[in-house]
Amino acid sequence: MLNYLPRGFLIINGLIYGILAALFVISPSVWFANLGIEPVVPMGYTELRTMYVGMMGSLAVFSLIGAVFISMREPALVLFLISYAALATVRSWGIFVEGLFDDLTLRLLYAEILSAALALISLLCHRLSD
Repeated sequence: MLNYLPRGFLIINGLIYGILAALFVISPSVWFANLGIEPVVPMGYTELRTMYVGMMGSLAVFSLIGAVFISMREPALVLFLISYAALATVRSWGIFVEGLFDDLTLRLLYAEILSAALALISLLCHRLSD
């Protein structure tokens, strides 16, 4: 299990982020509307695509590189640990300090906390298997 969990975690994350990036390419206005994001001007979609598609696509590629190449596995796991922890921290601020949330926001927070924990466990398994 020590060898399989880190690689599995990275493969699953790579696939999820790849699919999400593709969805934001195929029908960005629908997905941004689902998230409650409406640009003021059409140029706003370019900026949103840059962040959502560019960042998610990059995370997908880096995750899959980490799954394939053992020398990149630890950096990929550290990146996901930091990323998920940061996302959960910022989302928690919005929920608990600013009081701005809905059901989707709470579900995303739970997913980010779980993902950060899985990234940490995967990183520890990777280090113990060396």
